Amino acid sequence: MPSFQYDNMARSNVSRRTAIKIGAAAVALAGCSRLPASNRIIDTAQPGNARVSITPTAVPEPSDVRLASPLAWLASNRLMFGPRNGDLAHIDAIGFDAFVEEQLARDQSADEGEDIKKRLAGLDVLALDAVDLFDKYDKMRGTIVQQLGTMVTLRAIYSPRQLYEVMVDFWTNHFNIFALKDRTAFLKPVDDRKVIRPHALGNFRDLLSASAHSPAMLFYLDNQANRKGHPDENYARELLELHTLGVNGGYSETDVHELARALSGWGVTGLGGANMQEVAGEFRFNANQHDDGQKTILGMTLPAKGGAQDVEKIIEMLATHPSTATYVATKLARRFISDEPPASAIAVTAAAFTKSKGDIKATLGALLHGEEFKGSFGHKIKRPLEVIASVARALDANVTWSDQLANTFRQMGQPLFLWSPPNGFPDVKSAWIESSSLLARWNFAIDVCSGAMKGFDVDLKGLSSTAGSGGLTGLSRQLINATFPKTVVERLQPLATTAQVPMLAGLMLASPMYQVRG
Repeated sequence: MPSFQYDNMARSNVSRRTAIKIGAAAVALAGCSRLPASNRIIDTAQPGNARVSITPTAVPEPSDVRLASPLAWLASNRLMFGPRNGDLAHIDAIGFDAFVEEQLARDQSADEGEDIKKRLAGLDVLALDAVDLFDKYDKMRGTIVQQLGTMVTLRAIYSPRQLYEVMVDFWTNHFNIFALKDRTAFLKPVDDRKVIRPHALGNFRDLLSASAHSPAMLFYLDNQANRKGHPDENYARELLELHTLGVNGGYSETDVHELARALSGWGVTGLGGANMQEVAGEFRFNANQHDDGQKTILGMTLPAKGGAQDVEKIIEMLATHPSTATYVATKLARRFISDEPPASAIAVTAAAFTKSKGDIKATLGALLHGEEFKGSFGHKIKRPLEVIASVARALDANVTWSDQLANTFRQMGQPLFLWSPPNGFPDVKSAWIESSSLLARWNFAIDVCSGAMKGFDVDLKGLSSTAGSGGLTGLSRQLINATFPKTVVERLQPLATTAQVPMLAGLMLASPMYQVRG
């Protein structure tokens, strides 16, 4: 249950009587859960209630309040960063399967729209190369990371290419790069622009190859130190374990060593010299540092004097390997279905990956059109980026970056581009339910709705108007696409006044049921 003994109480000058009402409302919402595959909310705090086998009493709805289908709510929270006004009605109007195809078609080639372009204007990470970023931000690497975080957050909130942005986030974590490792900050923006985004809904083989040639990746995983006679196995290991085959994908320690030999000489221009003004930040193959002897990797023999083609052949093999298909399919199913995805969904997705030769749209389409996805209500928790973006979208907030927002990401446990290990931010519930990060989620929602979150401009009067015309049902319809049982309505009613509606909205957005991705 949220704790409200913090700054918001002082900011709002809440009276003792109102504080008691707020506490009662918080208790009521903390005891609520969304009934799977339903728009109904159940009150698990009632005696005898449980999360299964419950048929809650329907609450009469005003004639002008219509809820979207449960599948539309699921789609808006899995294929999007939460619904904005009109999104749920649109999904229902065209149907779920048509909506999936619509979103799959909105790849990088689709127009991003003037609104988001204006919001991103002025961010140097969108266009500058490594040299220019270094020249401008030599002593301010944190500014580059801040701009990257701003870009990701604003696109998650405002971009019409929602599934594309979800997949950009997915691949950013799959090919994770810690942006503050030495000079990586000057290289990561180019990696985002030239590696992740062009291929997020493209072909996995092309994405893998682009990542293998990425100066940011090679520098982050120390391959610039990998040379003939002194192999560095760091990138070679992660290429097998995290990027393609998976930890149980059938490779050996000998394969790691041989792959490191093949990767020797793959590095970055300018980053080895003492004069940083010479930084070019481009991929280079240094033949003098390459081990050109014969190598055998996963049973494939690479003849001597293969040069840079050694790795090109390995990339082709890894991209089409059955273990890669299973590993990528498992991660996609974990992202979109559940922390422990069903084997049937993994098999269908892996088969689509293999048949399409790594086409990401075809692979993702097989997963999303499957019955396992359509029946996965309540099986995923929102990560911090999804919490922040979904709250902004639900409230139609005007968002700009602020130090307070950056601190919120840190408190929730997801400072963007700052996950140090190469495995990326985790995608399972257990990683995000630690007490301090949950408290940060609650504080964020209350701060936004009380006007205390810098960078979030919310129409609080509009919220009050919604509640005034449709009551609690109007507000819950707008924010969570659900209605409450009578027991909960009775406990929330004391806050259904114009003055307290923002606090009530904050409680809804802080509630456990809102932390779930559909």
